Amino acid sequence: MIFVTLTDDEQLKLREFGRHEVGRVALRAQMIQLSGRGYSVPKISAIHECGEDVVRHWLDRYQRLGLEGLRDDLRSGRPPKDPLAEQIIDAQASQSPPCSGHVQSFWTVALLRAFLAIRFVLPLSQSTVRRLLKRAGWRWRRPRLAPAGVLRAKADPHRDERLAAIEQARQEALSGACRVLFLDECDLQLLPVVRAMWMKGDRVRVPTPGINAKRAFFGALDFLSGGWHYMAEARKLAVHFVAFLERILACYPGERLVLVMDNVPTHHARLVTRWLEEHPQVRVLWLPCYAAHEANPVERIWGLLKNAIAANRLCRCIDELVNAADRYFRDMPAHPVAAGAQA
Repeated sequence: MIFVTLTDDEQLKLREFGRHEVGRVALRAQMIQLSGRGYSVPKISAIHECGEDVVRHWLDRYQRLGLEGLRDDLRSGRPPKDPLAEQIIDAQASQSPPCSGHVQSFWTVALLRAFLAIRFVLPLSQSTVRRLLKRAGWRWRRPRLAPAGVLRAKADPHRDERLAAIEQARQEALSGACRVLFLDECDLQLLPVVRAMWMKGDRVRVPTPGINAKRAFFGALDFLSGGWHYMAEARKLAVHFVAFLERILACYPGERLVLVMDNVPTHHARLVTRWLEEHPQVRVLWLPCYAAHEANPVERIWGLLKNAIAANRLCRCIDELVNAADRYFRDMPAHPVAAGAQA
């Protein structure tokens, strides 16, 4: 078993050497000090989480060459990176910068690189930090805004119950017992929607309006036939929504209607509630909270509409944009979402 015998002067020199050196060299000095205090090779190996052969190698180097033997030999090419760098970067990126005393709210490669160099003595380049972040599964992407409460309540406690009720209504519609319509609203704004596109040369610039304007659209998709009903208004008020409900009711005289919609305040307004009470042939099923984009096919229609008429271009006025929406809906073929629902 290998032990290093150290005099008081050698212990002092090792402590001074370890304070001035960094990284692996300082750790090697600690190995020698531990051996001088009577720690065995297996114990030192466990403390530093390395192989026993590594400990024996540096003990032997110190006995033969002294303090200079703890330094790396000159070699050609790039020195090997710290084998724990990826794990350290992954663990640090999992904690927000304020947890480490920073004022920044999220990590950048430059900030993370500077922090690693100071806290962990890891002198890595920005390209290396970026590469190790990607290897650990991190991606540089824009976060999504979530409505208040989504992060606290990630699932509607009535989700399964509501989805089961909607599925039962679909089966009733297939048997001809009722009509199921999915309802939703959206705003169409004069401010262009920016979407990825093919471009050549300089980056395309999309002009913006001096003053923004918008129109509210109400839409309803017939689950069984794929029929599309819509109405444009200045705002999404309860009185406008009731007018849209009247239009839908006129399209299905004498039929039982099941309206599937989300829980926005307009749908719970007293005017809307009173209208529903006066029309018992109309039943409402509520979509699960925070699941409208997944469970409501009308959301897909709004996305296709904006991609077709509002993406990467500026109309002269809001009326021109509304006219474009009218043309889009007039020429819209059997919608793939409706076809998928019917199947």
